[in-house]
Amino acid sequence: MPRAAALDRLLSQVTAFPNLLFDQRRSAALADSAAEAAQHEGDSSERSASGGSGLAAAIERATIRHWLTAESIARPLCTRPWLEVQPPARAALLAGITQLLYMPREPTHAVVDDTVGWTRSRLQHGAAGMVNAVLRRVAGLRSGTTTRGECPDWLERRDVLPLSDGHLLLLNEPLLPADSVARLGVQTSHPHPLVARWHATRGMEIARHLALHSMMQMPLVIHDGCERSAGTDSSPLSDLPPHSCSGFFLHSRGGPELAHLLNTHPALILQDPASAQAVLATRSLAPRRILDACAGRGTKSVQLALLHPNAEVWATDPDPVRLRALRARAKGIANLRICELAELGPFPRHFDLLLLDVPCSNTGVLARRMEARYRFSDHAMAELVALQRAIATHHRGLVAERGHVLWSTCSLDPTENQEQARWLAQQWRGQVVQETEWLPRGSIGDTADLLTDGSYHAVVRLHS
Repeated sequence: MPRAAALDRLLSQVTAFPNLLFDQRRSAALADSAAEAAQHEGDSSERSASGGSGLAAAIERATIRHWLTAESIARPLCTRPWLEVQPPARAALLAGITQLLYMPREPTHAVVDDTVGWTRSRLQHGAAGMVNAVLRRVAGLRSGTTTRGECPDWLERRDVLPLSDGHLLLLNEPLLPADSVARLGVQTSHPHPLVARWHATRGMEIARHLALHSMMQMPLVIHDGCERSAGTDSSPLSDLPPHSCSGFFLHSRGGPELAHLLNTHPALILQDPASAQAVLATRSLAPRRILDACAGRGTKSVQLALLHPNAEVWATDPDPVRLRALRARAKGIANLRICELAELGPFPRHFDLLLLDVPCSNTGVLARRMEARYRFSDHAMAELVALQRAIATHHRGLVAERGHVLWSTCSLDPTENQEQARWLAQQWRGQVVQETEWLPRGSIGDTADLLTDGSYHAVVRLHS
C-alpha cells in the first residue's frame, strides 16, 4: 500500500529530525519522483501512471517539504506535548496532515483510514485513536481555496496557507502565529532562525520571496556545454521546451530516459542556470591548467572542460562514492582528468584556475534540497565557514602566480559568500575582480520555465 510504504520511510526520519538524511539511492529516487509528485500534488493533477510507487514517493516528498507546517498544525491538537508523542504516531500525523492539506485529490476517508490502520499496526489502540481524532479535526479545518487576487492581505492572515500552484488554502480557525516572521516560517515550512535571518539581512519582501520559492517543485534543466545552437539538427536539445534563461531547456522526466540522453551525449549537462553561472564567469580567462577541488559528481568539472577545450582540467573529491561517480561522468570528455587528492601534492603553483565549489548551507537551493532548511542554525553556519576556510587554505599552494580562484556556493548567506571572498582575497594577496549573487527566480503559481535556483560566485585574481 503506497501510504504504508511512505510511512515506513518517514518513520526513520522522525527520530532523526532535523537532520534528515538520505542515502544515494533514496536521494536519486526522490529527485526522479519530482514529476510524479507534481502529478499527485495540486488541484488540477492527474494520477501518475506509475501508480502506487509514484504516490508513495509523492507523499514522502510532500511531507518533507511541508514538515514544519504539518507539525505546527498538529501540536495544539495533540493530547500531549509533541516530543512525547511516539515516533510512529508523529510520522502518521505529519504524513496524514500533509495529504489532507496539500494533496486534495487523495480522498479524505482513504487518507484517514489508511493512516490510522498503519498506526494501529505499530502502537496500542489509544495512539491510533488520537491520530484518528487529529486527522478528522484537520479535515474539518479546510474551508476551500481562493486566489491571491481575491485575498490581497493573505500574508498577514493567520488562517491562510499558500499552495505551490498559486492558490490559497483557507482554514476555519486562525491557527498560525501572530508574529509575521514566525507565521511566514509556518506557512512555508522554514525554521524560525532561517526566516529571521533573511528578514534581518534582506527585509521582509525578499524573505517572503525566498520562503515561497522553496515551496516549488523545481524542474530538471539541461544545457549543451559545447554551446551548440538548439535550433540545429546537430543538437539533441532541439525537441525540448526552452527555459526562460537562454541556452537552457526543460526535461520533463528523470530516470532511464534522461540517463540515456546524458550517456549518449556527454557534452550535455544537467544543471540549473544559477549553478552554471560560476563557470560561465571564467569565459574571458585562458587558463592552461584548471583544478576543480570539490568536484562532487562532476557537473562543473565537465562544464569547465567544455568551456575551456584547450585547457587541462583536473578534478577530485575527498568522498570515494562521489569520486567513483566523477570518474563515470568524465567518460567522453578528453581534457578532463580525475585524480586522487594525494596526486596533487607534487604540483605546487601548477594551476592557473582553481575552482572551490565548497560545501555550504544550500540556502539557494532549498526548493530542490528540501531537507537542508531544517538543518540551519548559527552553530551549523559557523562550522561551515570554518570548513570552507580550511578547504581553501589546504589548496592555497596549488595556484600559479597571477592565477585565479573561483569561489562558488549554492548559498545566499553573505557569511559564506561575500565575506569569504574578501577573506580569500586578503589571505591570498589577491583582488575580487568579479562577483554575482543570483537570487532564486519564480514563485508560487509560476510555470517551470521561470524557475531557477539561487547561487553565488566570485572570481579572485592573485597578485603573486
